[in-house]
Amino acid sequence: MPSRVDAFEKYAVTPYLAPILRYGKTESLVVVARNGSEVIYWEDVEGGFNVSPVDEDGQILEHWCNQDELGFALNTWIKGRGIPGKFGPAVPIK
Repeated sequence: MPSRVDAFEKYAVTPYLAPILRYGKTESLVVVARNGSEVIYWEDVEGGFNVSPVDEDGQILEHWCNQDELGFALNTWIKGRGIPGKFGPAVPIK
């Protein structure tokens, strides 16, 4: 099974800002890795990494409230690991 280091070396990108729509407001987050139509981004509000699909323009589509270490986010892309307990992206409180 590949290590997290192997996975990061395979999927790492030069960090860049990508837009996200969070609670009706467009903001920017830092993308650090990409695997097809998914990215790992640094969540500045929660202080951790998250995985999200992106659209064809590179907009992050899911706002997660995780405070994951980079290694946990990478686990989603390593066959046989995954992340238990993913309950879905954040939604506004009504």
